[in-house]
Amino acid sequence: MPVRRGHVAPQNTFIDTIIRKFDGQNRNFIIANAQVEGRAIIYCNDGFCELSGYSRADLMQRPCSCDFLQGKETSPEGIRQILNALETGEETQVEITYYRKDGKHHTHACC
Repeated sequence: MPVRRGHVAPQNTFIDTIIRKFDGQNRNFIIANAQVEGRAIIYCNDGFCELSGYSRADLMQRPCSCDFLQGKETSPEGIRQILNALETGEETQVEITYYRKDGKHHTHACC
């Protein structure tokens, strides 16, 4: 029986390849399904869970715009840039302040 990788999507070797390539490279990331409304998170690695303070179960199926991580110090311009990149499919890098589940905030670059 195949090992379940922890993502909620039909078997997809492309997604599995991305996970294998970037997981373990000291990167914190999520993968989302751009084909469904809300662009739901279908995979998050352990690093992202640790960074955000949320469990994998808490994160799955939430929107990849990470609106649940936004708070009073999150820049509206940063939010706009992320939403625009998601809409257009263009790669961008945005420095943004997000909030962990416990309320502590951190600033980092999102791509």
